[in-house]
Amino acid sequence: MNATGVLRVRAVPTPELSSETVSAMWQLYADFYDHVTYEAFLRDLAEKTLVFVGTDAGSGELVGFSTALLYHHRYGARRVGIYFSGDTIFRPRYWGQTAFHRAVTKQLLTWKLRHPLEPLYWHLICSGFRTYLTLVRNFPAHWPHHETPCPSWERGLIDSICQARYHSAWHPERGVVSFGGEQPVLKSAVAPITPDVLALPEVAFFVGANPGYRQGDELAMIARVDAGAVLAMAVKWLRKGLGRGRAGVATPALAGRRV
Repeated sequence: MNATGVLRVRAVPTPELSSETVSAMWQLYADFYDHVTYEAFLRDLAEKTLVFVGTDAGSGELVGFSTALLYHHRYGARRVGIYFSGDTIFRPRYWGQTAFHRAVTKQLLTWKLRHPLEPLYWHLICSGFRTYLTLVRNFPAHWPHHETPCPSWERGLIDSICQARYHSAWHPERGVVSFGGEQPVLKSAVAPITPDVLALPEVAFFVGANPGYRQGDELAMIARVDAGAVLAMAVKWLRKGLGRGRAGVATPALAGRRV
């Protein structure tokens, strides 16, 4: 069948990925990023619990993916759930569609229903502004925030998560993860920060907080995922999907490394 340009997304446990799917994911990743290796890609993938696999509804071709890890983290006297977004890439033709966001929302809602009393936080590190905007535009309770200082508890949580995950690559004084050397970095032709984009206050904050984004430095973020936020996100993407169906057009959206 021919490609339709319509995105379909399904959540696949990492052990159930076929070798063909993994190979297609790697090719897509290498098409969008510099300074990457297949060995590092496989190591990162093996850590994740599931992958959101995006395919064209007509041809079935892999056109995007997002890796994810759900785990528990203890900070002080509290145990919290962490939804960690890994590598996330979709071909530009499929930007602005809602299938991916709806699939993520379903996973977050499922987790909250299973753990109603345990706080859940979405954690990501981002060197691309689109990834950053995806989080801040959907979850009002996020940190760092472009308008309000980060509360001490949330600042401590970010530090605790990043110390545990990234060790010496975590730089708390800057709030970024930097692995040094030639880090994986989005190719310059993909989602550049134009003057119009930089005029957005959130993007201006992102650039100021992470001036090394062009070299692959990643800003560490968290967002509180409560039932209200998840339901609001679900309604938002449902309405957007219905609107797209009526208008027959897609709006710009996501393509970044850490969603």
